[in-house]
Amino acid sequence: MRANKEQIPIILGSATPSIETLQNALAGKYHHLILSQRAGLAVPTTNKVIDVKGQFLEAGLSAPLIAELRRHLEADNQVMLFLNRRGFSPALMCHECGWTAECHRCDAYYTYHQSSNEIRCHHCGSQRPIVHQCEGCGSHQLVTVGVGTEQLEAQLESLFPEYNTIRIDRDSTRRKGSLEAALNAIKNNEYQILIGTQMLAKGHHFPNVTLVALLDVDGSLYSSDFRASERLAQLFIQVAGRAGRASKPGEVLLQTHHPEHPLLQSLLHKDYRHFAETVIEERKLAQLPPFSFLTLVRAEANNSNDVETFLRQVRYSLEAHPLFDNACMVLGPTPAPIAKRAGKARWQLMLQVPSRPQMQKIITAAKPVIAQLPLAKKVRWSLDIEPQDLS
Repeated sequence: MRANKEQIPIILGSATPSIETLQNALAGKYHHLILSQRAGLAVPTTNKVIDVKGQFLEAGLSAPLIAELRRHLEADNQVMLFLNRRGFSPALMCHECGWTAECHRCDAYYTYHQSSNEIRCHHCGSQRPIVHQCEGCGSHQLVTVGVGTEQLEAQLESLFPEYNTIRIDRDSTRRKGSLEAALNAIKNNEYQILIGTQMLAKGHHFPNVTLVALLDVDGSLYSSDFRASERLAQLFIQVAGRAGRASKPGEVLLQTHHPEHPLLQSLLHKDYRHFAETVIEERKLAQLPPFSFLTLVRAEANNSNDVETFLRQVRYSLEAHPLFDNACMVLGPTPAPIAKRAGKARWQLMLQVPSRPQMQKIITAAKPVIAQLPLAKKVRWSLDIEPQDLS
């Protein structure tokens, strides 16, 4: 927008443009340039899927993946494993009665962090010492559920003691300069096995990495967020871009219980452009962005009834606007995906409008009306125009 106001040409560069940006290019709003080859001597990666149905998993690792890791390591290459889940385990559960350690302030489970011997909530930041006894039945039989980067690191050190392993996530890079030091050590080949979250997915040049593995992608295939598949596709392309960046060929492996899923098949055998054009057609049929425009009204308070009542009044205010017609829609109010965070009850309301000017006029007129509602001072509320995160 700034470049448009100043009449300055601007270049938007991405291997994985958002669906909205790509639609602007396809519609002729942006001039579209396509780079069809990788830089330098790099060749396209070989993409494969590992069906883990019925397979025994060691800290999230299947036997075929372990074999591939060993093959690449024995060839004096580096390997990267991607798992977007910090900590040792995402939940701590009682083996006797099924009780699970939950954050008292959020609608979420505590994550077990073995390195600091504590459980933490990744939503409000609260933490407490590790519990050794079930709060439900008093049993001491507590087990970890699921796999985080800490557990994956411990398993790989056990499987490949002759190779050096490094974990890069928000927990391991808190100290100033630690991330830069870790990246330099990787480039100097001091570590052969790299474990990372989204921090390691893009922007880094590791010429000796020849294998990249994504361990857990199934959650994105059936998410309630309509952008989840787009984010998974972008992540896949970005993570795949870490493999085979020099003269060595790269390989990308996806572990999944659903190898037949159309999204995975599209990513494995086509390219991001093909995937994106398919998604554009789906969104056009469903009238989702970029073919409609959304505003998310979020509200939170100590009392859940106050928040729900407030958002119902907001809904009436929006529907009363003269420009609100049959093409407009209000969804909700409904509890937010994380219904309680930091002790507050959270609800949300979605306004869907076919054009941006129409949405702007409705929101501009409704905002002062909403501010004057009786409950407006009792709840904390916000308007998120064209939201990227629906949680």
